Amino acid sequence: MREVKERVKYINYIVSSRGTNDLVSLIVDAHIVNTTQTMSTENNTQSILRISAPEPHEPSPPLLIFVLGPPCAGKSTICTILAKHFNLDHFSLGDELRNLVSSNSTGHPARIKCKLSVEELQDLAKNVKAGTLAPSNRTPKYVRERIFPDSVVPPNIRILIDGFPRGVDRWETFKESVKDIWQPDGNTWVLALCTNREVARERFVSRGRAGDVFDKRYDSHEDSIGDIIAAMKQDGMNVIECETGLGFDPQDIVGIVESISHLVEGNQA
Repeated sequence: MREVKERVKYINYIVSSRGTNDLVSLIVDAHIVNTTQTMSTENNTQSILRISAPEPHEPSPPLLIFVLGPPCAGKSTICTILAKHFNLDHFSLGDELRNLVSSNSTGHPARIKCKLSVEELQDLAKNVKAGTLAPSNRTPKYVRERIFPDSVVPPNIRILIDGFPRGVDRWETFKESVKDIWQPDGNTWVLALCTNREVARERFVSRGRAGDVFDKRYDSHEDSIGDIIAAMKQDGMNVIECETGLGFDPQDIVGIVESISHLVEGNQA
């Protein structure tokens, strides 16, 4: 009998996950063991290869980052940068609601549209057009379905929620609707952007939108943001505040949010 002690090297399988560029390394530790089995033919021996099965891959806990700020604080620009740098899903509520109420919805809005009633769609369309908040039970329902389709937590979810919630009542409604599958905790973050009114208005006007709608939205944000942040802190969430006024370089946001260890570690997976 001949003892075989050769150790088979680690084998890395690179697997694409969910259509993204996430790479998952699965390590199989295979050993040729010194157990041999004598065959009855011509005194030949055969080594038995035993390959240990890989441990089941544990999905990372959901990483939800809520990005809040007044109109034209740079939410979409910053989310685009973070999504690209850290391989995150960017969910812009405003953009998706405009897509949802259009005649040719695409992507996630098209998927969710069939789950909403005619009355719900009419309410959302009316408020999108007016630049005002929809009833407190409308947007949370869309957000729930967008993040947790069919009330299921997707594996390894890493998402930026841009522009939600805009009121404590909407936050509480959203939490209540998903409490059976998800609750905010230390893996949930808030990126709160601050921009003074004049800088934000100048950016808003450059987009060609009506100034009176800007003032309503800015005032609404100022009136509600303190209570929203307080409620989220009460729920155990982490808050990062960032001034995005004149002189702020959106690229600097990458360094600011690298304190989110889960964010960086997940990007390296």
